[in-house]
Amino acid sequence: MKQSRLLPTIKQALPLVVATLLMAITSASNAAEQTEDTKDSQVNKPLAVRPAIRYKAPLLDDSPEAVSQSAQSMEGKATVLQVLAPNHTGLTVQPQPTLYWHASTPTAVRFSIAVIEKHGTKPLLQVDIKKAAGIQQLDLSKHGLSLKPELSYQWSITTVMDKNSQSAATIASGFIERIEPGEGLSNRIKNSQGKELVYVYAIEGIWYDALETISTMIDKSPEDQSLAAIRKSLLEQVDLNIATEN
Repeated sequence: MKQSRLLPTIKQALPLVVATLLMAITSASNAAEQTEDTKDSQVNKPLAVRPAIRYKAPLLDDSPEAVSQSAQSMEGKATVLQVLAPNHTGLTVQPQPTLYWHASTPTAVRFSIAVIEKHGTKPLLQVDIKKAAGIQQLDLSKHGLSLKPELSYQWSITTVMDKNSQSAATIASGFIERIEPGEGLSNRIKNSQGKELVYVYAIEGIWYDALETISTMIDKSPEDQSLAAIRKSLLEQVDLNIATEN
């Protein structure tokens, strides 16, 4: 008798159980859709709204003080040279990275790089560069020079003056050191590309490779203003403010 009395009660409860399960499934589905929508909205957000790529300076001992910019009057015009380097020793994982600088006016410069030794510096390379303005670059691989790990190097840009010029040369210099990444970082670099690779380099404090990666992307897609904005942001994070992105 008790069993027969329970059956109607169970039958009456079933619709409520089913409805509760359907509500739970619907809520879970909606939550999943909202998560995907959130991801999509982050991807489609303008660069100014999305989380910015941040450069995290490495912890280094005895970092030399880099001269990030120098200005000197030349032929009646103020020429500003800026090495696109931080005010501390910047890192690279490449034996032959590309180094960048900015000239405010068309200027002939001499690129120099030297290894820092106990009793001074040892020059390794000097290259004269034709007059140009804006962001310029020198690829060490094109000059047969490779950086050795755990050595510090100083690189400089100096204006090439005419023999009759009475103006002093303008000099800007930066410091670079090559490191060998561990297995984890090597895998992250290997498995990343584009903006994600820029992020990996920047957050790991590998300045020169972050800059080279974004600059290469800009060269391939000069019309993409989001790329120029990323490079501008990186430069501003190390107190480099340049007039143009050429």
